[in-house]
Amino acid sequence: MILKFFRIGSQPVTLVYPIPLVSFLGFCLSGLVEGFVTSFLFVLFFATAINLWNHLNDAEDDDRAGRYYSKFLIEKRSEAVLFVIFCYVISFFILYIFSKNRWVAIPFFFVSAIFTWIYSDRLFIGKFIKRFKEDYRTEILTYLFSTTTFFMLFWTFFSEVSATGIYFTAVNSTIYLSAFFLKDIKDISADSEAGYRTLAVVLPPSCLLKISATFFVLTLIIITAASLSGVFSKYSILTLFILPLLFYTFIHFYKNEWRISPKIAGKLKIYVYCYPLSILLLSLFSLIR
Repeated sequence: MILKFFRIGSQPVTLVYPIPLVSFLGFCLSGLVEGFVTSFLFVLFFATAINLWNHLNDAEDDDRAGRYYSKFLIEKRSEAVLFVIFCYVISFFILYIFSKNRWVAIPFFFVSAIFTWIYSDRLFIGKFIKRFKEDYRTEILTYLFSTTTFFMLFWTFFSEVSATGIYFTAVNSTIYLSAFFLKDIKDISADSEAGYRTLAVVLPPSCLLKISATFFVLTLIIITAASLSGVFSKYSILTLFILPLLFYTFIHFYKNEWRISPKIAGKLKIYVYCYPLSILLLSLFSLIR
């Protein structure tokens, strides 16, 4: 049962977990192997708690959508709640023991944990207030606060807060927000049927795709600034090698008036692959001094 909880908690796949690309980037920027191990151990429990909690609260909706894990979560609801709490507690102790700047990491941990809890919760707090994920305003607020605080506390596994840590947070936050706006597109039908006023409902898919692309470009601008200022390795600017591939997708999006249709399905897949590729390139070029 515990292994199944971990397996469900590993979805959706992100650059933080279960793919350890952000931990790898932290290692490449700091040279600290211990940071790679402890940061990934932390996110193993923290991300599992967040994802499992989200899936658990949406279990009935997911069951109607035919998701394989929904019936299991409905049947094991009490055990799943306890496991989520256990994962939050374990992740906190890992942070407390291994963080190199607790006075930053601990408050940021609670900000990120509280926002992501209320974002999904319909079992406790959600009985009295609307879940944050059900309205685009609180949805945006959650992602802005939880993303920036998470990546800053994540950096403290490698070093105290510094200019490198701030750029690390900015790069990962903007690329994560880019993916967030893209992810919302696939939730349009489900959110609309559930009566939610999420970004996917209030904004057309073309607008969400444009916002996603803007955040991706902003990520590359931040990488360039960090490289030129000497905070990252000067070779980090070579991450811009990804621009031709990125602009190739943008041109096709533009020709299709940024509409989501089968015509751009292949280009959209290439665009999604640009996320891990850009972080991987930044990581590898950061090793060159």
